[in-house]
Amino acid sequence: MSNSASSLNKRMNIVALTWPIFIEVLLRTALNTTDVFMLSGYSDQAVSAVGVITQISFFLIVVSMMVSSGTGILIAQYNGASKFSESAQTGVASILLALGLGAILSLSLLVGAEHFIALFGLEEQVAAYGYDYLIISGSMTFNVTLGIVLTTILRSHGFSRSPMVINLIAGVINIFGNYVALYQPFGLPVFGVSGVATATVVSQVIGTLLMILAVRGKRIDLPFETWRIIPSTLYKKIMKIGMMNAGEILSYNMAQMAIVYFVVQMGTASLAAFTYAQNITRVSFAFALALGQAGQIQTSYFIGKGWADDILGRIQKYYLVGLAASTGIVITLFLFRYPLIDLFTQDPEIVTLVAMLIGGSIFVESGRVSNLIFIAALKGAGDIKFPVKMGILSMWGIAVVFAYLLGLHWGFGILGAWIAIGMDEWLRGLVMIHRWRSKVWTRFALT
Repeated sequence: MSNSASSLNKRMNIVALTWPIFIEVLLRTALNTTDVFMLSGYSDQAVSAVGVITQISFFLIVVSMMVSSGTGILIAQYNGASKFSESAQTGVASILLALGLGAILSLSLLVGAEHFIALFGLEEQVAAYGYDYLIISGSMTFNVTLGIVLTTILRSHGFSRSPMVINLIAGVINIFGNYVALYQPFGLPVFGVSGVATATVVSQVIGTLLMILAVRGKRIDLPFETWRIIPSTLYKKIMKIGMMNAGEILSYNMAQMAIVYFVVQMGTASLAAFTYAQNITRVSFAFALALGQAGQIQTSYFIGKGWADDILGRIQKYYLVGLAASTGIVITLFLFRYPLIDLFTQDPEIVTLVAMLIGGSIFVESGRVSNLIFIAALKGAGDIKFPVKMGILSMWGIAVVFAYLLGLHWGFGILGAWIAIGMDEWLRGLVMIHRWRSKVWTRFALT
């Protein structure tokens, strides 16, 4: 075995892959929570607006993943099969696709921000805050798209520490920008929601520039001079895989947007509580999310190597570890729910609703783990169509339908919507466990 192949094998170790991704996920979670925490001292209406914008932002990220998800699976499988030339061409093609797709998304948000906000039927002030944030952050979506692809390229080569460090730097810059925007240091005026959005964009741009330097520093082969001779079939392969792969996540995000629409009908207090609860409980699945992403990279690499039986058992063990971690964390959050909620709001109605939702999260998050682990592994193996089809069926047929029935029609309010989300996670998760254990995915290798 060559030194480079031996080094790549070591980088594909699950611990080496997982812990930097886990730290990065925590950083992103902390960053999102810090935005909400800082804005909560400014206005609950601003928090509600950011809650809606978060759904739109996730939608944009998912569309961006039509490039990055195909890229990650292909590069890891090509590297596993020692097809390094194809791996390098995949990296170049994905960057070019990311720039093109990102430009289209940025232009769409710049022109259509007002129309997107109007879809949610928000109160006037909440809608104004939402527009201010979206017009600034949305116009720079191309930078986010490029950053996601560069992160994927680094991780697929086993370099998961670099994105972690870069996101730490970007996070600190963002927090400092929020402080400047909201707390009037040096006698500056309060810049409010627009200032927070600007701080987010500046930190993202700096992060992308650092990603470029990291890719160069790791000497990842990206022969841009050969872009004219990259076969069109490779671009099609990236997009075909990516569109199928992103389809399941896209369906989830659109279903969440539909559920948020129902929550809006329940009132601003319910929308604020939904936003706070999501931010508080997000940390509970951070480890399982990181483990799933690392497991996907490892699965793709092992499939390229032809080690299907080995990865079968490994993923099942990862699930048990992730389930124990997520359930333990969410129970801890429940035990300390009131001190945590007090950090965000003292409104009695909102406090009661958030406390109730954190309790319901024990059901939701224990079901989410199986999807985070097994869907990621199935996609890494190339088995992408089934999770997409099952996802669309369950997310809309269970989560959205029962969010309406339980939340609005039968009058259980926001807790009904929350439980509907958990019902979808559990049904989909159990089906994915069965799919993985059946070994059907061994027929879908992409290389």
